[in-house]
Amino acid sequence: MVNLLLILILLILGYTYLWYPYWVNKKAEEKPTERASYGAGDKLPKVCVVIPVHNESAVIADKLRSVLDTDYPLQKLHILIGLDACTDDSGSVIAQAFPAHPAVQRVAFAVRKGKPAMLNSLMQSHLPDNNAIVIFTDANVFFRRDTIPELVRYFADERVGLVDAVVLPRQADNEMEKDYWQFESRLKLAESKAYATIPGPSGACYAIRAKLYKPVPDNFLVDDFFIGFSIAAAGYHTLLNEKAVCTEDWMTDWRQEFTRKSRIAAGNFQNLWYFKKQAWRLSSASGFVFFSHKVLRWKTPFFLLILYYLLLLKFTLFILIVTFILPIVDVFLFTFGVPFKPLRRFHYFIIMNAAVLAGFIKFCKGIKSNVWQPTHRI
Repeated sequence: MVNLLLILILLILGYTYLWYPYWVNKKAEEKPTERASYGAGDKLPKVCVVIPVHNESAVIADKLRSVLDTDYPLQKLHILIGLDACTDDSGSVIAQAFPAHPAVQRVAFAVRKGKPAMLNSLMQSHLPDNNAIVIFTDANVFFRRDTIPELVRYFADERVGLVDAVVLPRQADNEMEKDYWQFESRLKLAESKAYATIPGPSGACYAIRAKLYKPVPDNFLVDDFFIGFSIAAAGYHTLLNEKAVCTEDWMTDWRQEFTRKSRIAAGNFQNLWYFKKQAWRLSSASGFVFFSHKVLRWKTPFFLLILYYLLLLKFTLFILIVTFILPIVDVFLFTFGVPFKPLRRFHYFIIMNAAVLAGFIKFCKGIKSNVWQPTHRI
């Protein structure tokens, strides 16, 4: 029985982390690379860039400059900024840097709402055109000149409901995090090509058709996944455009990163519960990708705990020695600047799954607020 469970868990982990990425990449290679897109002379849609802001005075002016410094026609661009009860001078920084700019609209909220509730309010009451393409983006994510045109490009196809961007770090302060996001971006690009669906966009920057926006439920922590998967579940294509590139300016220590990932994990379990029917609809492209890429990943901490217990039963002394020795070796190598990526990646994998487990505990306790605090800016 123990051996059977070991084999089953290893097969599940091997499927989601090894076989599924291999299969999707192989299938993507068989698909044509060309998609319907806007070309020169085509009538382009209006674009509304929605930016939620809470105490972002250090970055908001540069953010807006990067949005306005675009190859997209400015007469078709509108920037909607939600100021979520800011206690710094974010509002005055915007007013001073962009006085009476026709493309920039500020909406100030006196009481703290949290990002999802603020997005709901902005989309329901302040959106200037319900037929526009809406780009949701964070204040610390900076555009390139072609970011907006590339995000809009594939909306020439009426079947496309969402286009995700590639977000690169300005500084690679966390090598393991950088490697993880590169892996995720490659996998999402393959899913986009193979199945015309991704399991969820990067919350830092993505575009949707305004008319497809579904209000995020109260106290949901991960609004981007809810919005994105709602569009995929409605039958629209959700894509990643690798040429839609922006950069993110942030730096956190491991405590902040652990807290951030456990919060995201709690929100993911909210979404898993909400979309539980779609998660098992493996006959659909969105259901298959969601289950293979997300659901099994979110279950990994539980598989790892069972796997560790089973290995402990069979190889007690060896597993105990490895449990205590590996962290010491990793810290020693890291302290003396000796790069050994396999060990660092293994510990990153374990710590991030511990964050997922912490998020699950938070989800089980009940989430009463989705108000967030921005991470430390450099």
